[in-house]
Amino acid sequence: MAGVSPTPDPPSGIVLLCYDGSGEAEAAIRRAAELLAGREALVLVVWTPAVDLRSLDPVSDAVGRASGLYEDWDRIARDVAARHAEAGCAIAVAAGFRARPLTASGKPGPAILRAGDEHDAGVIVLGAGGPAGGIGGLIGGGVGARVAQRARRPVLIVPSEDAPPPAEA
Repeated sequence: MAGVSPTPDPPSGIVLLCYDGSGEAEAAIRRAAELLAGREALVLVVWTPAVDLRSLDPVSDAVGRASGLYEDWDRIARDVAARHAEAGCAIAVAAGFRARPLTASGKPGPAILRAGDEHDAGVIVLGAGGPAGGIGGLIGGGVGARVAQRARRPVLIVPSEDAPPPAEA
């Protein structure tokens, strides 16, 4: 067919599947498997340390540090992230990936980019989130856009199944 080039081979290297426990992230893993099944994958869950969530109020910050609340938050966040990563691995394996879990701490965008670089990911996969937002919307909205702009590797942002149709030009 004139003007149509063949589809290039998918990028080599590990597939970094970003997972936040949402239906959008699960759908992104399943859709990515249609393109990249059989590949080695890391299922990344990012958790945010308490110090990155603290309010600007110095009294609240001092109380959080002195009382041990920050340490408790971090322990719980790490545990929840590990459980989410295991759940995401089960989804990825069922979809056809050879997956293992990975957790990282920090702000989501930089943590995703850092994990992609540290593991030399061939592609980073994120769900775009639904129109209502929520955690999935956070990934696809600001974080997904920032990751796509700053990544030194391909990024696949999978649209939500209930995303509105594109506007006509």
